[in-house]
Amino acid sequence: MNKIKYWLLATAMVFAFGACSEDDEPNPNVTVINMDNGEQNDFDKYLEKTFVDTYNINFIYKWEDVESDMQYALVPAKVENSIKMANLIKYLCLDAYEEVAPEGFLKKYFPKMFMMVGSGGYRNNGTMVLGTAEGGLKITLYLINELDVTDVQRLYSHYFRTIFHEFSHILHQTKDYTTDFDKISATDYVGGSWNDAWKDEGDETIKQDERWSKGFISDYASKETNEDFVELIAHYITNTPESWEAKLVTAGDTGRPILEQKITIVKSYMKDVWKIDMDALRAAIQTRAEKLDEQDLDNISIN
Repeated sequence: MNKIKYWLLATAMVFAFGACSEDDEPNPNVTVINMDNGEQNDFDKYLEKTFVDTYNINFIYKWEDVESDMQYALVPAKVENSIKMANLIKYLCLDAYEEVAPEGFLKKYFPKMFMMVGSGGYRNNGTMVLGTAEGGLKITLYLINELDVTDVQRLYSHYFRTIFHEFSHILHQTKDYTTDFDKISATDYVGGSWNDAWKDEGDETIKQDERWSKGFISDYASKETNEDFVELIAHYITNTPESWEAKLVTAGDTGRPILEQKITIVKSYMKDVWKIDMDALRAAIQTRAEKLDEQDLDNISIN
């Protein structure tokens, strides 16, 4: 993979959510999950109790051609790594939200399916897909066979920013944010060119500094307003207060006020619409990340 470029974003994702009105909110009491009636192993029983019964979420780790993306040459996920990822999703994501979100929030709004893929999805242009999302229902996570539970930053960049990014899309498409956000960087979005807009063959830091000065937290955030909005959420809650401040400093006198204006709107939206304090959510995630090495990620006991 030494000559293959891939973008470590919750970015190289396929996003195909349909807009929802407030009248079209999901019903948490209506299941979208069909459990296999065949013999269940211990992991299957753990997933049924932990994900299906609690959140109406189907966690697919066994290879299913019908659920995989046939345009890529993919390999199945290792069972032992899928067990670790299931526990990571519960610990770093679901349990963190449960600390700060209203009762029933996750069961009602969280995506209803996770699909584990062992390898990356390599495109003809040399980029690699780290995660895809379909219709606000399913999130596919790639590179499960390369899972490294000791590297929190890699967990964020390869998996969890994808999850937080896509979940945030569901939220804003259910109840939209103010159009004031759209106006902040209206003339600076680059559309489909986001992949190359901030790269310079001679010195990539030049263009990267330009992206920061424009007030974009990531390359993908510069695509359009919705991606900008959810990228801010995904990056804010996966950065400590100190690392977030360092990013604002890097953005400089031009980019910092833009990022601060945007994150103020994002925080207000999450608080006023969903009753979630972004700083409390970030603290819950960061506290859990600090204690990650204390967790038994191989445990599938249902007692």
